[in-house]
Amino acid sequence: MENDKLITRREFLMALGGLALVGIGSYPLVRTFLPGVVAPLVLPQKPTVPWNGSTKTFMFDVARGNVSLGDGRRFSGYLINGQFPGPTIRVREGDKVRITLNNHLDQPTTLHWHGVDVPSPMDGVPGISENPIPPGKSFTYEFIAGPSGTRWYHSHVFEMDQIPNGLFGAFVIEPASGKEPYPADREMTLILSTWGYQTNPGFDYGMQTSGGMGQMMMGGGNMVSSSQGLVHLINGSVPSSVQPITVRAGEKLRLRLINASASESYWLTMDTGSFMVTHTDGNPLDNAVPASDLYIAPAERYDIVVTPTQSGKWFLRSKINGQESIQIPFSTDGSVSGVPSSAPSWSYSNFSRGTGSLPKADQHFQLTLSSGMMMGSNWTINGASYPKTTPLRVKTGDRVRIEMQNMSMMEHPMHLHGHPFEITSFNGKPLSRPLVKDVVNLRPMERCTIDFLANNPGNWFFHCHNLQHMRSGLATVVEYVDYPLPHIDKWM
Repeated sequence: MENDKLITRREFLMALGGLALVGIGSYPLVRTFLPGVVAPLVLPQKPTVPWNGSTKTFMFDVARGNVSLGDGRRFSGYLINGQFPGPTIRVREGDKVRITLNNHLDQPTTLHWHGVDVPSPMDGVPGISENPIPPGKSFTYEFIAGPSGTRWYHSHVFEMDQIPNGLFGAFVIEPASGKEPYPADREMTLILSTWGYQTNPGFDYGMQTSGGMGQMMMGGGNMVSSSQGLVHLINGSVPSSVQPITVRAGEKLRLRLINASASESYWLTMDTGSFMVTHTDGNPLDNAVPASDLYIAPAERYDIVVTPTQSGKWFLRSKINGQESIQIPFSTDGSVSGVPSSAPSWSYSNFSRGTGSLPKADQHFQLTLSSGMMMGSNWTINGASYPKTTPLRVKTGDRVRIEMQNMSMMEHPMHLHGHPFEITSFNGKPLSRPLVKDVVNLRPMERCTIDFLANNPGNWFFHCHNLQHMRSGLATVVEYVDYPLPHIDKWM
């Protein structure tokens, strides 16, 4: 994807018909392109949680600054209010959130509110929902916070540079009632990320099968990282500099886990025992599920509740070769006795019932994700790379079904903007308990079905959250036919 394309679809339409877009209310990015045209367009509004009367205001100053990784290494990163990563936003569902971004960089930027059901013009994707914020300029994002859960935010401009180097942070939305479905004694947020990406590295960053083509065709093989040389970080510091987290014997500690890495998945496990998975991408499960380990792909979030199963020191660590540095230290205050209970690995497939059929959908799309060895360097959906992929056209009120199959040797965490979706089947088997998420990770040769309700009119990016794959074409757009503003097939 080049950022110097001469003409876009919107520019072409404007040249033909004089399409004018004007600023409306609190959406200044929908602005007049042709002078003298002032007739307003009424933007469609999505159903959302009602405003509770409270407004939370934030000022984000984005600038270059020095970052220390905690082991003596320093680099020039992108800071928000002087912080790496950016500050945590914590609000209540129903709050009106007003965030002014002042761009002090020498390049454009935006922010995307990942997992938050914002109006389309607030979504932060250049060319699809928002114009990039130029150097020296400001933009105010405004939306009602919802749904509750562990969300996050990140840049959507020059993503392989801006996100790993600091333009990301946690976004926690508390339930409107103030009551959590799975109460804990205490909570912490742990953001996993990676630093050290090289421009034009000559290889594909990310997770791939270790079993070769034969294993891939059989749907097997372990996942290993191709991203050698990257530095793994916990809340912006190398794990060796993270202070031990002290937990009382018997205490329930909620961990909000956010994978903000541009390419890396993590396979987390405790030294002994298991933990309870309570939320997927911020959305509560019907019942908490015990798990011995948890595979978390880029942009996924999981909330887990940990109760110490051993005395003394222990670790939450990654099981993937090359990620031995990922060791989050814990220490138990008090004595723990007894034998920890065993539990299965976390997997989407754990919810499979194997039989049955899915309800009827109004729109049905089939997507094949491919690349690579025999198709050049670009990643493709149904044989085309963005912006040449075919948009998924829906209308308000549709139940939309998307079937995807990964026909490549690398995994793809697919993210839909503006909507939660349900994973309704995985590898051909319906789920007895659909999982509500906004990212679904497909390993080599895996397939899935996701359903969502088209209740948020706009133009919405749908892409792989391995940012190198996204930049190399693994993306498309969900377009509402009853939304007046076309997307322009262009990003930065």
